[in-house]
Amino acid sequence: MKMPLDSLLELAGKHARTVLVDIKMRGLMPTWLLINQTGNVMIVGTPWEDDADKERVHKHMRSHMRKLGVIAYSFITEAWTASVDIDEIDATGQGLKDPMRRPVHRGDRQEVVIACASTATETHWRQWRIVREPTTEIIVDLKLKAFPESDYQPQGWLADMLK
Repeated sequence: MKMPLDSLLELAGKHARTVLVDIKMRGLMPTWLLINQTGNVMIVGTPWEDDADKERVHKHMRSHMRKLGVIAYSFITEAWTASVDIDEIDATGQGLKDPMRRPVHRGDRQEVVIACASTATETHWRQWRIVREPTTEIIVDLKLKAFPESDYQPQGWLADMLK
């Protein structure tokens, strides 16, 4: 069965817009939409506080997806992004040489909502810049934001859950 990954990303974007712009919630819980081989759909929220929590979620969700027979999923969360130079990336390409260059520590960071939709063989990504009202900091819009290069796709554990 061919999964419409772009449709899953559109749905994730609508979810984020509803939560952050329409309802005016203060944050977006990291959320998974899981589809198994019989077409059943499950939505799972996985709040986390730090990298240790993210690692626990990674292990738990991967196991959970296998038990459920998940063939496709989408994931959406708020994040910080920033551009880095190639010489800032460690030799394995899996992280930054200096952890203090992570977006959370940088003044040039941008606040975004980022989503991925994946099967075992394919992943699509999308991101939206969070627009806040200057004086109240209330989120007023999400603007689709292209990745730095037209063929660039983020990497990481979020895209590898079914591999």
